Order: sequence, then structure tokens, then C-alpha cells
Amino acid sequence: MNPATIKETYNSRKQEVLKINESLSSFLAGVLERQDISDGRFQEWHRACADIHQQIADEVVRVAVIGTVKSGKSTLVNSLFRGDYVKRGAGIVTSIVTRIRRGDKLKAVVFFKSWDEINADIEQALFMLPTWERHPDNRPFDIRRERDRRALQSALAGLSEDLLITEGVRNTNIVLLSLYLKGYSLVRERIAADSMTALFNGESFGEHRAFVGDDALAVYLKDIELEISDDTIDRSIEIADCQGSDSPNPLHLAMIQDYLMRTHFIVYVVSSRTGLRQADIRFLSMIKNMGISENMLFVVNIDFSEHEMLEDLLQVVGKVREELSLVRPEPDIYSFSALYNLFRAQGDSLAKKDGLRLSQWEAEEEMVAFSDSEGERFQTSLNMKLTRERFGLLLKNHLERMDVMASGIDRWVRMNRELLEKDSEGVSAVIEKMAYRQKRMEQIKSLIRKTLAGAKGDIMKELRADIDRFFNPQTGTVLGQTSVFVSQYSVSMEKYRDKLATSGFSNTLYFLFQEFKQALDGFMAETINPVIARFTADMEGRIQKSLEEIAWPFHAVASDDIAELKSFIENPRAKKAAEGEKPRRLLDIEVLKRVAGLKLPSSAASLQYYAKVRAEAVVLLGVYSVKKFIRKAFKKEPEQKQEEQLKALEDGIKLIKRETEKSIVFHFENYRENFKFQYVAKLIEATAENLHQLLMEQYQAYNTDIRSMEKIVQKKGKDREDMLEFLGTMADEAHTVQMEIEKSRERV
Repeated sequence: MNPATIKETYNSRKQEVLKINESLSSFLAGVLERQDISDGRFQEWHRACADIHQQIADEVVRVAVIGTVKSGKSTLVNSLFRGDYVKRGAGIVTSIVTRIRRGDKLKAVVFFKSWDEINADIEQALFMLPTWERHPDNRPFDIRRERDRRALQSALAGLSEDLLITEGVRNTNIVLLSLYLKGYSLVRERIAADSMTALFNGESFGEHRAFVGDDALAVYLKDIELEISDDTIDRSIEIADCQGSDSPNPLHLAMIQDYLMRTHFIVYVVSSRTGLRQADIRFLSMIKNMGISENMLFVVNIDFSEHEMLEDLLQVVGKVREELSLVRPEPDIYSFSALYNLFRAQGDSLAKKDGLRLSQWEAEEEMVAFSDSEGERFQTSLNMKLTRERFGLLLKNHLERMDVMASGIDRWVRMNRELLEKDSEGVSAVIEKMAYRQKRMEQIKSLIRKTLAGAKGDIMKELRADIDRFFNPQTGTVLGQTSVFVSQYSVSMEKYRDKLATSGFSNTLYFLFQEFKQALDGFMAETINPVIARFTADMEGRIQKSLEEIAWPFHAVASDDIAELKSFIENPRAKKAAEGEKPRRLLDIEVLKRVAGLKLPSSAASLQYYAKVRAEAVVLLGVYSVKKFIRKAFKKEPEQKQEEQLKALEDGIKLIKRETEKSIVFHFENYRENFKFQYVAKLIEATAENLHQLLMEQYQAYNTDIRSMEKIVQKKGKDREDMLEFLGTMADEAHTVQMEIEKSRERV
């Protein structure tokens, strides 16, 4: 597979558009130097060119590489960049997204969690831990306090074996707490209030792997960003190696979802050793429910050592295709060995042991030929998606903006050349007509702003009603479904009878709570978050459609005005463009969100359970014990001790569920308000502002500065000849830019 193909088309198209924009900007800068002719429109157009350059330069196309643990995600990413940059085989205790982009030199930036985020993690893991006793002052836990660290160490040391290992697996919360303690001394100097990053570049680049390979360090990380000095991938492409989708912590899945909501394409990796697993089916179903499964490619990562011959491999691929079809009709599947491609790309720098493996694999000529063919097919498909389906659309929109400006310059030149060739009476008539036209344009521009201002309020009012219904506690989708899940969640008390005998009441209550919380967090990640994702996409689509429908009539009015001007400014091309123009996509929501710095509120629900739950459960046990003593005293039928405890557990889960319902109502009320005002309202504002800017650029092309026009027509003699010559040069340059735009539009 040759990853250079990704860059070739992608970068060449981008550079082509940037070059046209640079030519237009330089041309406008030259016009602005002529104080005797330039007016406000040229300054506005010049600023628009700078805006276009910035948007193209800052545009990032995100590609998420996802799949289950040990499927070969990191190896695939490394193979694309032709080097062993990403740590392979990282653990599953933490959730880290490693983002990779091309840079000028080898660099790794490690992003740490804040102290508040770290302490919130610890508080969640401590909840209902039997050996943990909160300090009498009831202050929140802070790992930076030595007293709190000692208390946590003591709580962990006092845990019984059945709490450390649950059903043959180490307790995730206990592991998390232990890792935070173990790694504290190693990271405390790196995390500060104003800086939460660590930089490794040049020869120290490899040191960043220690933070991924050591769980005691990785637990403190949010994500990692790598810059690789390799020109096979364009700077505007970000490829992310995501945590395995089968992480035992549902909140890790929610973190992956947050990244997927910002990504443009997904590459899903399945190992040929294991084929499609149940965890894959669940994850893919969730992605489908999020409404983001359309832009997805599937890679069956071949393990050459696993298959005796090509026929065996093809059977595996066929089965994967058949199973994938259940969740994604006609999936795009590509089968190749990422490790083989990586080894081959490393050449002489390959380790001796890996070199021997490569030599052995190369002897499998039929298998290698199949892998190479599939790898090239994958490359072609990915290249098409990156260039045509995402970046092509972005570039086309920018070309449309530049065409509006170039056409405006062309009209301005034609108008002034026509005036210079008329007699004084003809000039007066034209200026009078243009003065009327300018007044009309100013009225229309004022109307546009008023209309958009009113539309923003109307759209927000309509969407706000839908948002309130969506999150309504009684009738809403997400809160209603979550409340039903909590209320209907049941625990078999008999399941905990033996646990009570061996572990005691407090430990058993902790187990019960952990089971409930794991189930609820899983429900939120797999069911609720995808529903929110679909709802968000619907909101964004409605905002775009509503505002574009408002914009098109103004666009049509401008086109009609151009047709009227035809009577005295001959411009067949402008007439043809006006007559043949059809509604197009004016807005790109993804670009607007990036420019405005908008990000959907995190879908990870940090449910803050009330600490009184455990205390009330223990009190209940005391009440039941007193009742038992009284019954014994009056020689009533004795109850077994476990029955009292089971009853306390049953009431304990009722308390937990009741407090949880309060918590989720509070959580979704906060989420609703943040979603409404920090995301939707700001997106409407940014979209309307962008639309206003685009329309103003268009009207600037139709507008006329009467004073500037009068200055030009007053020129006599040599000044008049110089002006005509300069206008001719402007016409030629504007025409050249228009021709380049037309050619680029066809290629894009």
C-alpha cells in the first residue's frame, strides 16, 4: 500500500485553491494601493480572501480508527505513517485517544487531566467503598493533600480479597484508585493550573510511550497528539487511534463517542484472527444509532501467521462480510496486513527479529499479492472520501465565494470603462441610475440583517420547544427512557445470599451498587448517547435548512438587479450565471462549529450519587436488627440473620435508585440548558452571521460607490488614458482568476 496517494490529490487540490485565492488577494491589494479608485468593497473582499485562506489552512479532516482491543488499530495507523510511532498494545484501564498529524518535526504532546477531573474520578470510584471513611469536615477528596492520600492508602489496604477480585477479574474501581496513588509522585510536577501538557520532541519523542505503556501514568492522561515529519499525509488530515470499544468502563465508550461526533470518517478494524465479535456488533449497532455509519470503511487486518492459505482467509472475510451486513448493508471491506505494510515501509530500520518475520511472510506470494491489492483498493477509497466527499465540498464553497468577488470586480471594471467612454450627459444618466440602485441595495442589506435577526429568534423558539420536549421528565425521550431503566432495574437478592455470608453487609452493598452503576453507565453509553447524537444532527440540519431558505430570496433579488443593469453594462457572462444559477449549499455546519469553537456538551454522564445512600442503608440494617432482637425476646418465629440483611439490601437498592433518579433529572436539566444555550443558540448565531457575511460579499459585488465613480469619470487627458489602461489590466486579471476558478471547480 502506498500512503502517498492520500496526500497527492488532497494536497494538490487544496494548494490549487489556495494559489487562486492568493492571486485574487494580491490583485485586490494592488487595487487598494490606488486611492483614487478603490472603495470599501475592495477592502471587504481583501478581508474575505484572508478569511478563506485561514479556513482552508485550519480545516482538519478527522479520521477515527476504531475497533475492539487487539484488532490492530495502532498497527494500521503506524502503517499509514510508515513508522512505529503509536504505542501498540496499550492497556484497557484508561481511555486515551492518540491523534496524529503531519508536522515539521517529530513531536509528541501529552495532555493531562486537570486536578478537578482527577479528583472527580477518584470520588466516583470511592463511592460506597466499605473501608473508605470521609473526613469529618466532609471536604471533597483531593489527591494533592497528603492526608487524603494516606486515608486512601489505608482504605485500599483494608480491603478484603473478595473486593479486590470480583468474579475472577480485578475490580476496576480498585485498580483505578491504586493507579492514581501509584502515579501521583511521577506526574504531580507536570500538572499545573495553567499548563497541563508535556512536550517530547526530537530525540526525546519516544519517551511519550512511557505514559501510554504504564497504566499508573496513563490514568492521568486525557489524550495524546503526535506530529510526524512525514509528507505522506497532508497537514489537514488528523488520524486518531482510539481506545478499544470493549473497554470494561462504559465511560470510556462515552469518551470515544465524543470524538466520533467530531470525526468525518471512520475506519473500523477487525482482526482476521478473531473475526467479528459480539463487542463489535454492539459497537457497530451503537454507531448506526448515532447516525454516523455512512462514512465508514472496514478493514479486516490480516494476520499472515494465522492462515495456512488464501482460501482460509477468504472464508474468514466472507463470514465477516455476512455478519457485518446485519448492521451495515453492503459494507466496504478491505482485507490486508497492516503489520506487513509497516514492516515493509520501515526498510533497513526494521529490527532483526521483525526482518525475519517479514522474510517469512514474503514467501507467501499469493497471500501477499492479495494483501497488496486490497491495500491499494483501501487507499483509493480513503483518498476519494477525503478529497471528494469532504474536502472537495469545502473547496467548492470557497471557490464560489471567490467567483462572486472576481465577478464583482469584472462588473465594476466594465461599468467604469463604459462611463469613461460616454459623454457627460450619458455619464449623468448612468450615475443617477446607479445612485437609485445603490439606495435600493442599502435598503436590501438593511432588510437582510433585520430578517436574519428575526429569523434567529424564530428558529430558536421553535427548536427550544423541541429541545424541552426531548428532555422533558415525563414525555421526553432520553430522560424518560433513563428513568424507566432505573425504575425497572431489578436485582435478584438470592444472588447475594452467599456474598452476605462471606463478605458481610457493607461489602455486599458495594457489590450491588457497582453492578447497578455499571449497568446504568452502559445503558447511557449504548442507548442514550446515540439518541442524543441523532437529535443533535437533526437540530443542525434544521438550522442550516431554515437559514438557507431565508437567504435564497435575497440571492434571487440580487440576480434580478444584475439583469436590470444589463441595459447599460454589457456582461453576457453575468447574465448567463444569473439565469442558470440553482440553489446550492451555502453553509457548512462543520466549518462554522470549528470557527466558532463550538463543541457538543460531553455525553458522558457523571452521575453524582448522594453519600447518604450508604448511611441510610446501614441505618436500615440496624432497625431490622432491633426488630429481630424484639422478636426473639418475645419468642416469635426467629428470622435468619441473612434475611434481615437481604431486606436491608433490598431497601438499599431502592434508596440508590431513588437518589439516582434525582441525580439523572438534575444531570439532564443541566445538559438541556447547556445544549440549548451554549450549543444550539450559539450555532444559530454563528450560522446567521456567516450567512450575512456571504450575502454581503455578494451584494458588494452589485453595489457601487458613487463618489468613487465620480472621481473616475472626472479624469481628463493622460489621467483618463492611464485609468483606461489600468481598468483593462484589472479586467484581464479578473478574467484570468475567473478562468482558474472555473477550471478548479471542474477538477474539484
